[in-house]
Amino acid sequence: MNPSASIPLFADAPAASQEDAHEDPPHGDLVTVTRVFNALEAEMLRGCLQAEGIPATLGDVQTVQTDTLLTVAMGGIRVMVPTPFAGAARQTVEAFERGALAIDELPPDAEAPFTVVEAEPAAPLRLSRTAWIVLAVVVVAVVVF
Repeated sequence: MNPSASIPLFADAPAASQEDAHEDPPHGDLVTVTRVFNALEAEMLRGCLQAEGIPATLGDVQTVQTDTLLTVAMGGIRVMVPTPFAGAARQTVEAFERGALAIDELPPDAEAPFTVVEAEPAAPLRLSRTAWIVLAVVVVAVVVF
């Protein structure tokens, strides 16, 4: 008996042909356009690229998030795009690094996300003579022992 014959499969699932296995990716090979050492910065950069219509992917991001000590050893997180998009991606990366894509202020009709509250100055810490003596004994005990 064939073990795979007992596995239920969807009747309408498309069968993979031999030709499908050797097709190139839809946009060609991936090219590394930059490397960054911070996973958050890499995700922001990927989002900027995708907002520009450039398909982007991050290489080694899971490894860096798992063990951050490997970040430098691996050369950082690779930001990769398909070859036809490399020129436009490099321009977007340069704009991102210059800060041209930063949002400096809210639109005029937007509501502020928070209100600034002036904090009152804290009262000075006043310790009694006994508290100072106990503190001094503790510090001496830590230093000596």
